Amino acid sequence: MAFSFGFSGDDVDGDDADSGAVNAAASTNGNGLGSAPAVEHTLDELLATLPDRLSYSTVTIESPIGRILHLPRRELYDVRIQLMAEDDADKDETLSDLSTSDIRTGVYEGGFKTWECSLDLASLLLDRGPRKDIDELVRCDQIVELGCGTAIPTLLLFQHALQNAIPLTFTLQDYNASVLRLVTLPNLLLTWAAYASNPILDLTSHPQGELDLTPSILSAFRSDLATLQINVNFLSGSWSTSLAKMIPSSAPEMGTLILGAETIYSPAATQAFVEILITLLKRVKMAKAMLAAKRLYFGVGGSVDGLKEACREMGAVAYEIENHGVPGMKEGGVGRALVEVQMY
Repeated sequence: MAFSFGFSGDDVDGDDADSGAVNAAASTNGNGLGSAPAVEHTLDELLATLPDRLSYSTVTIESPIGRILHLPRRELYDVRIQLMAEDDADKDETLSDLSTSDIRTGVYEGGFKTWECSLDLASLLLDRGPRKDIDELVRCDQIVELGCGTAIPTLLLFQHALQNAIPLTFTLQDYNASVLRLVTLPNLLLTWAAYASNPILDLTSHPQGELDLTPSILSAFRSDLATLQINVNFLSGSWSTSLAKMIPSSAPEMGTLILGAETIYSPAATQAFVEILITLLKRVKMAKAMLAAKRLYFGVGGSVDGLKEACREMGAVAYEIENHGVPGMKEGGVGRALVEVQMY
């Protein structure tokens, strides 16, 4: 079965802005949602798959009060070049996902694209930060992004941790391991290069360019993370109990912040997402999720109202963040929302 959203401009990646299809493939778990085993990937494992250089462009985040932050993002043409040079049996399918698909359930969950709701969430976080103004989360040691893809919200908090020497553990999860190695980790590395104590990239004067991945640069990346006590975990696979067990818990007196954008596009996706979300929120008292989504995913059935109902049924409260002032959210087109979730 195949279906589509029919949205225009869902993907802010220029290469694929005309793509609006969301396709269902056969590799599902019986409820219309893909099923893939949970796998942990080490930083060194993913670093070993990188090419000699990364080409990047810049995403500009504007906060509700007018703060501006530039974040680097790997160019999709650079991903294609890497794939074409690799001897990988699955590369043709991955290349196809880059070019023609938003989502193929059970195969590819859209992680190569930067979805507009991830920019909404990053805009909100730019003013709030991981520690300063997230209500009772005055102390936070775990940041988790579910369905991370290009990981723009995490990149914002990662640069904040680099700039302010904040020890944090980041866990980035995507359905596809290929997304983690081809865009998620490269984007983290590019962000470090721009915001480390001795930056290599100047995104203001060079919003596009290349980063040579010399052994000394990769060594400095590892060394800086160790010195700052910033840990990065990578997980692939579908949302499940086994995947939840791989996500580190906060210390009892600390808090967890869970991020998610465009994760509720169908009722099946909403249910699976809320189940793992509730599992993580129950671990510590100071835990909160900050989510961004379209109000309704036409033709597929996911919605913010469906998210609220699923949370309520599992003992959590999901409430929209009012008067957030995030730029662009009141423009024409499909309505979007920012939602916080906590346990009762």
